Amino acid sequence: MKTSRNCLECGKLLTEGVEQFSMEVYGYPLCLKHQAYITESGASPQAIDLYFALKSEKIPVVLEYWDGHKHVDIALPGKLYIEVNGSYHYESIQALIDLRRTVYSLRGDISTIWVPNYLLSQPPLFRQTVEELTKACRSLMNPAPFLNLALSFN
Repeated sequence: MKTSRNCLECGKLLTEGVEQFSMEVYGYPLCLKHQAYITESGASPQAIDLYFALKSEKIPVVLEYWDGHKHVDIALPGKLYIEVNGSYHYESIQALIDLRRTVYSLRGDISTIWVPNYLLSQPPLFRQTVEELTKACRSLMNPAPFLNLALSFN
C-alpha cells in the first residue's frame, strides 16, 4: 500500500485509502483514530475548520475541551477559550447562559473569545479571523519580550 500524507493530528503516515476517505468525509488528512475523535467530538463544522486552521499555525489548541464546568469549542488550555457562535447564541436565554459561562471562566483567569459563524463562512473573513486568533494565542503562549528583559535585570 502506498502511503501519502501524515495525519494532521498525530503525524502518523496514512495509507492512500485512509487519506482519500478522510479528505472526502472530513476535509483533512486524519488517521482512523482521529477520524473517530472528530466524529465523536460533536463539534460544529465551523469549529472543526477553525480548530484545524489554528493547528496548522502550530497553535496547541484542543477541540471540545472540558474545563470542569462546560465544554469549550476550542481551547488553549489554561490560557484562552474560543467559542464559535451559531445563530442560536443570539437568543436571549442562550446569550445569558453564555455570559454566565464567560464570567465563570474569568474567575479562573481565562478569557473567552466569541467568534460569530459569519466570520468563518467566507474565505477572506475566515483567513483574517485565523490570523487574529493566531496572534492572540501566540501572545498568550509567549510573554512579551520586554517582560523577559525586565526580569533579567533584577
